[in-house]
Amino acid sequence: MAAVFVWRPPGVHARHVHRSHPKRDPDLSIIPSFTSNITTASTACQTVTTTSRAPMETFSFSVLSDWLVDFHAFSSQEREHHHLHHPVDGSLGGPSARVTTSSHDSHVNGNTISLDSIEGILLVCLPLSKLFDADEARGALDSFVIHDQSNADAEMARGARVALADYAARSLSKFLPLTCSQNHAVDNSVCADSSHDIYNQISLTIKTMGQAKHSQAKITHRSHRRDRTMRAGKNEAEIPFVLERTDCIVYSDKNQHTKDAVLQFYLHVHAILPHAHQKPMHTHFVDSLKNALIQAMTQTLHPFKCILTSTECSGHIATVVLQRKLRGMLQPPRNFNSTTSDNNNRANTLQQNNNSNHNGNSYLNAVAFIADNSILPRKSGRSCQPMASPPAIPFHSPDSDMLTTVVRVEVGYWRRFLRKDGTLLRSDNCKDDANVDSNEEERTDTTLSIRGMIIPVGVTLIVGGGYHGKSTLLQALSAGIYDKIPTDGRERCVTHIDALSIRAEDGRYVNRCNVSAFISNLPGKGLDTTRFSTMDASGSTSQAANVVEALESGATALLVDEDVSAANFMARDGRMRAMIMDEPITPLLYRVNGLFLSKEHHVSTVVVVGGVGEWLDVADAVILMKDYVAYDGLKKARSVSYQFSYGHVQYAGRGVVHRLPWEVKEEKKPIADEADKTGDEKKPVTLSPLRRKPETACLMGKFHNVAVHLLDSGSSRLWFYPDDDGSNSSFDDCDNDEDDGIVDMSKCSQLVGNASEQLYGCGICILWLLRESMNHPDDDMLDLLKRLEAALDDGGMNQLMISLHQNLGRDIGSSTKDVLPKILLSSAAHDLWEDVGFALRPRIHEVAMTLTRMRGLRFEILPEKPRQMDVSSEEEEEQKKKMAAIAEMWNNRRKK
Repeated sequence: MAAVFVWRPPGVHARHVHRSHPKRDPDLSIIPSFTSNITTASTACQTVTTTSRAPMETFSFSVLSDWLVDFHAFSSQEREHHHLHHPVDGSLGGPSARVTTSSHDSHVNGNTISLDSIEGILLVCLPLSKLFDADEARGALDSFVIHDQSNADAEMARGARVALADYAARSLSKFLPLTCSQNHAVDNSVCADSSHDIYNQISLTIKTMGQAKHSQAKITHRSHRRDRTMRAGKNEAEIPFVLERTDCIVYSDKNQHTKDAVLQFYLHVHAILPHAHQKPMHTHFVDSLKNALIQAMTQTLHPFKCILTSTECSGHIATVVLQRKLRGMLQPPRNFNSTTSDNNNRANTLQQNNNSNHNGNSYLNAVAFIADNSILPRKSGRSCQPMASPPAIPFHSPDSDMLTTVVRVEVGYWRRFLRKDGTLLRSDNCKDDANVDSNEEERTDTTLSIRGMIIPVGVTLIVGGGYHGKSTLLQALSAGIYDKIPTDGRERCVTHIDALSIRAEDGRYVNRCNVSAFISNLPGKGLDTTRFSTMDASGSTSQAANVVEALESGATALLVDEDVSAANFMARDGRMRAMIMDEPITPLLYRVNGLFLSKEHHVSTVVVVGGVGEWLDVADAVILMKDYVAYDGLKKARSVSYQFSYGHVQYAGRGVVHRLPWEVKEEKKPIADEADKTGDEKKPVTLSPLRRKPETACLMGKFHNVAVHLLDSGSSRLWFYPDDDGSNSSFDDCDNDEDDGIVDMSKCSQLVGNASEQLYGCGICILWLLRESMNHPDDDMLDLLKRLEAALDDGGMNQLMISLHQNLGRDIGSSTKDVLPKILLSSAAHDLWEDVGFALRPRIHEVAMTLTRMRGLRFEILPEKPRQMDVSSEEEEEQKKKMAAIAEMWNNRRKK
């Protein structure tokens, strides 16, 4: 166990905010600018002067011989806040400074005593070799080892680590908060003065990082009954998704054996201790505080370790490992090493590529997989809890060779905690269960057989009447990108990690986005939709920008619900085409087939349709929902499409209406006016996203050295503000908008839960991306996102916060002891603890959404990369040349 005490001035929810914006956060306008020094005491009782975040005391100890302890203490907030304005003996605070707090005054043996309050952070560390030390648990320990970062076994190991950390965090929330008071006897030979007894009267309150922040929010919003009730009632365990966290991780030292992984988690400590005015006796205070921490943690960590080795914890990990394996079997991994990867003929590749994964299973060539007997509906529209069954109807796959399949999944050691169909094996209800292994041979088999429905690649429609389960199925697909806990009901429903939900987003900010595939020929002079910008996008333009930006971030599938989409962006019937001949909007209906057949993107689309039948003309698969039961509706859809087909109608001379091609050949673009003469006369015309990155001048100006703050507790808005002493007044320039730096993510439905923790994780990633964009000026958005994902896989979000410090490198360190001192120097970590308590790791797609929605951030267009042709592309081009030569030969013979 390692302990850290961190000072936080009262009332401040972001570190030393030197300036404020009254419209964004009225409370910040009254916070003074402050910097201070504290006196640091080393073990030799020598003192040095450091910044306000420097440790006051450092010592080490262990608990129950297994838990590692490294203690760093900081000065109390009351003492620091008091001496900020009332220095004593020429210094600003310090352990020897005399403090009087009227609300905590008391008298002991004639001495005037002031009860000081200290807030702190406990970093608790447990090696996994100590956790899984039993002989029967050796297989579990091997399952956490990452041998190769790129293979499927490494993904299983990463999933097991994330699941163990998640279960530890959920279990801690049941043990904590813990409040205890310590009264220790003191040897009179050591303490001749009776005032030393005061140091043995310490009261401790230990909470998880989330509990500490939520209780703080409860106090802050005391005047708002709704906010107080919501934040006080929030429980970390209520979120059914398993994600990488900042407050609880499994970490491996890079320079040691991979089996030496350590479970680390942060806890918040609030200590109330008296302070003697006459003889401070700092050494006795440290001893008393150390003893209080040991006693408090001993009664918590012993039962906590037993829970981590329980069957329930192993089942939790096994469920996450299964989801990781299922998700990896959906599609082959994309090759991002070249601009044009093997997507040039991906439709044939997915059908002909029977390259097996390491278990011998072929890829499913699917966007998602929904297992039988899954419970998809939720209790309510605002709840993540599953609806009870009955009345909820368990999902069953349709009787269709195209949609239904049986998947065999190899899960290794974790097979013993799962039934044959992949559901969690519970010891209390396993009797007379057909899915429980009946003999020793089946129990030793590490392979599962799961029957379910796939959403194939291509264009898939989900149709049906109102209230028949269409949107419920799409919501399950949307949530399938995340791993879920065993009791969620959808724990065997997975979606490809790069599937994005797309909807209209009226009023969003767009800057230099190529929406020409959907928006063109806008009225007015000089409106170039290849570099479209607006401060207030309409429904159709916002959804067009969302689609293009999804392609820009590397999406493989689009999830679209007709109910939350712009009607004119989704489709146009024949009457409206005849009525309006110069419509600037090309609906998504006309682009989905070309987008899937595109050599560059090959993106599938899943659409919930209930009102526009023209979508039946473009479907590759149709799922008909009737009375909450799924049927294969493709045959009927093709029959209806044949009867009402408009396929013969030409749209603006660009081909068949519903199947417009995506690729556009290069052509010369005339210069519009004198202002465009600086550009190249021959510009490539493309419907795909242009290569762009945050503008360097913008990063050097208003967004130089910014910090992130969550606007309003529980909201979906971030604010990126200048983190300086007020000398940078870029945000106050008259040319800038008052909302610069604001990001509204309220319409991004794939953020987890109330979005605060994962949204703040997006903010941390943005700070890292902005710095990397300056260090790598030739990288576009996708390049930066790939760097981000590699950094997150390498060391997690704590590494990002550490690397944001100007004096720290990218690595966390060679040992677990290096983590604590470095993360304490990271101002981003202190902001996180003060704003939301902990953060959840986001996908790179949500990070990209945050970046492109940051008001005031401008993008610059980069030159196109030279296209690198891979082996499959070369073979295809060679085959085309041969076919052209044969065709020319036959034409010449006919002429003779």
